[in-house]
Amino acid sequence: MTLNNPLQYWSGDEVAAYLIEAADTLRRLPRVRLESKQSSWPDVVRTASELWVGEPHAKNRTAPPSPRAIDRMDVVLTWLLPLSFEQRRILWARSCGIPWRKLEDIDGRSHMTLRKVYNEGLDTLLRLLNSYPEAPKKKLIAG
Repeated sequence: MTLNNPLQYWSGDEVAAYLIEAADTLRRLPRVRLESKQSSWPDVVRTASELWVGEPHAKNRTAPPSPRAIDRMDVVLTWLLPLSFEQRRILWARSCGIPWRKLEDIDGRSHMTLRKVYNEGLDTLLRLLNSYPEAPKKKLIAG
């Protein structure tokens, strides 16, 4: 056994990080607006002082994701398909940053049960990802 193993297998932390990145990428994608819902009224002309101050209720938009991030998101979302519905739901909810306490309220089960479902889903993903002949993560994710 050599210390410099060229095959880099997936760990739970890396898979969780890619899931979090995929959730963030999906959140930052521009929203699709229906053309029929848009108004045909002209834009409101604002004074210089209104433009300087801005609107108090307007949120700052985050930068759109890069094309590589979108490609990674597409790959990572396909990882969730072999999981059971509850594993997929809990893994994705945690990737979106929903706290355990809120998940308890939504799901009705204790955080220990939800953590067990989360860990089982993560273990299933690790088994699947590391069982592929091209298991090195560089081949699966690198663009």
